[in-house]
Amino acid sequence: MQEIFHRISIRRFTGQKASGEQIQKLLAAAMQAPSAYNQQPWEFLVVEDKVLLQKFTEIHPYATALLSGAAVGIFVLCAQNRLKLPEMAAQDLSAAAENILLEAVHLGLGAVWLGVNGHAERAAAAKKLFALPENIEVFAAIAAGYPAESRKAQSRYEANRVHFEKY
Repeated sequence: MQEIFHRISIRRFTGQKASGEQIQKLLAAAMQAPSAYNQQPWEFLVVEDKVLLQKFTEIHPYATALLSGAAVGIFVLCAQNRLKLPEMAAQDLSAAAENILLEAVHLGLGAVWLGVNGHAERAAAAKKLFALPENIEVFAAIAAGYPAESRKAQSRYEANRVHFEKY
């Protein structure tokens, strides 16, 4: 799967609209992620409205440049009421987010992950902005769209970080 080796964080977008089919494929890929105890705690909020995306940039200090030209913001949400193993939620949601990033490459789009989890003020403000129900928490935001930048992905493989049988 070459998408793994071609994925880079895209931080500038053309502003070209993504199709409904592309967005659906991003979400379908997210929902194929592995999940501990098959809890699948994810829900997703798709935001194409530029005014709403701009309001989110006031919450997240690094979002302004990233969401300004993005075709879509996909917010990875955690449904607290679906958690059978709460301690595994971050892994489940991270896997879903990574699948979005990889599917974006496959579709010829670019994407970048914006962290929300672990930043209580950001999460609370985003929850209020999007009028989320009590049991829904914002885990991450992903800006996606057509890339306005290109660069070659670099290999991150380092043999000295691999150990066999013993450290």
